[in-house]
Amino acid sequence: MRYETRRAAGAFSGKVLHTGEMPIPSPPVHRSERLADVLDLSACLIALGLIALVYGGWLGLPRILLALGFAFFVPGRAIVTNWPRMARWSELAIPMVLSLAVLTLLATTALSGDVWHPLDLFQLEAWLSLAALAVGMARRRRNRPGLAAPRPESWSRTGT
Repeated sequence: MRYETRRAAGAFSGKVLHTGEMPIPSPPVHRSERLADVLDLSACLIALGLIALVYGGWLGLPRILLALGFAFFVPGRAIVTNWPRMARWSELAIPMVLSLAVLTLLATTALSGDVWHPLDLFQLEAWLSLAALAVGMARRRRNRPGLAAPRPESWSRTGT
């Protein structure tokens, strides 16, 4: 038996003083859920930043970098956040592959249909991606155990 275990086992051998309330611990948030939240929020920020730069008419390096980030990440992340089984494979690689595939498919369809308007196509993709990200984040929050219904901070003892 390790020293810490023996010491901890002996710590409860004395009297225990009850204060009347027992705090309820919140359910732990797993590392993968935290990573999914961070990735979803970063995808939202990339999309919103690029939308703001496009509507503002800004040109330059920030717009180019955000456009690359959007093309390689945002639409795929919007798909993965709504399809949790796919996220088990890879949180970063799958969104990249899906983003490039979806954007290529949409651009090819727009070109072959003689409706090529790149700015309008981007705006459609960006707003749809933001909507899908919002739905996915809300669904993940709703499905987390312990977050569906508000819980009391503590349980009061009845009786003395």
